[in-house]
Amino acid sequence: MDVLLRVAYRLTRNRHDAQDLVQDTCVAACEHPAEVEAAAHPVRWLLRVLHNRFIDAARRRKRNPLRPLEELPAALHVASEAPGPEQLQQQADDERAFVQAFLQLDDIQRTLLTLRAEGHDLEAIEAITGVARDVLRSRLHRARRSLARYLNEPGAVTPIRAGSKP
Repeated sequence: MDVLLRVAYRLTRNRHDAQDLVQDTCVAACEHPAEVEAAAHPVRWLLRVLHNRFIDAARRRKRNPLRPLEELPAALHVASEAPGPEQLQQQADDERAFVQAFLQLDDIQRTLLTLRAEGHDLEAIEAITGVARDVLRSRLHRARRSLARYLNEPGAVTPIRAGSKP
């Protein structure tokens, strides 16, 4: 068995594949006990069977369009950058919590936060809403605080953690 395992390992370069190859060889020996007993050198007979099984498996792999991950080029081993199912679910929960909290704001707060999120500066928001800049700053501050409070309420769908993007 030691000889078979060593040779199988050298052929396959993988412990598990070598063990499978030796097992297949032993099964073949059990299926043909008369040939094993008739052989002048049973170890040579087993090694020939092992070699033939290895060659057959290699030929099958060449015909198989699927390749084991180890045989693929290293460039193809890169994990996908697309978010996984857990990340997508967390993102959906965060968005739902944000929308729920955003809808709890009054109309003026929602308008101010929306204009600011669209990239308008205070001067532009002042021109759009007609609210003085000092008042505008304090209203935006209160709107942000209210939004944060609604996001962290116990009744919120999912509290948004620091650093996550709703």
